[in-house]
Amino acid sequence: MVVADETVQIVTFQVGTEQYGLEIHSITEIVRSHRITPLPRMPEFIEGVINLRGTLIPIVDLRKRFALATIHDDPRTLRMMITRGAVHGAVDNGRELLGLVVDGVNEVIHIPKKDIEAAPEAATGTSADFISGMGKVADRLIILLDIKRVLSQQERVALAEAGNAEP
Repeated sequence: MVVADETVQIVTFQVGTEQYGLEIHSITEIVRSHRITPLPRMPEFIEGVINLRGTLIPIVDLRKRFALATIHDDPRTLRMMITRGAVHGAVDNGRELLGLVVDGVNEVIHIPKKDIEAAPEAATGTSADFISGMGKVADRLIILLDIKRVLSQQERVALAEAGNAEP
C-alpha cells in the first residue's frame, strides 16, 4: 500500500513582491478593504479596528509589520484576511480575530510536508520569529507565517487592554 504524502493546505498572498502563506485553518474569511478606525497608542503597523458585522477586529498592515516600503493602495487589489489564533481572547466576542492587510490573495495550494523547510537562520530571531518555514512549490518559494507569532506578547497585551477599555 502506498501512503500519500502528508500535505499542508496553504492560502498564498502577496505582500510587496514576495509570496506568503498561512495555513487555511487560521483564516476565517477574505474581504475587501473596510474603513479602519485608528486606535491611539498602538504600534505603527496596527492600523486600528474595523466593524465586521458587529464584531470589532484589529487590523495589522503586513507591509508595515514587515518593514516594507509603503505604496499607494489600490482598492481593486487590496484585501483583508480575517484570521483566528493571533490574538488570545474569548471566542464569542470576536477578540481572537485579527485582520491582515495584504496586497492581494493568490490561491489555495497543497504543499507536501517534505517540501517545507525551516526558515533560514538569517530570517529568524525576535524581529522575524513569525516566519515558520519556507514552502518550495515548483520554482517558487513561499514564506510561511505562524499566525500566533505575527504579534508579540507585548502587542497582544496592548490590544487586549484597548479592547477592555470598550464601554
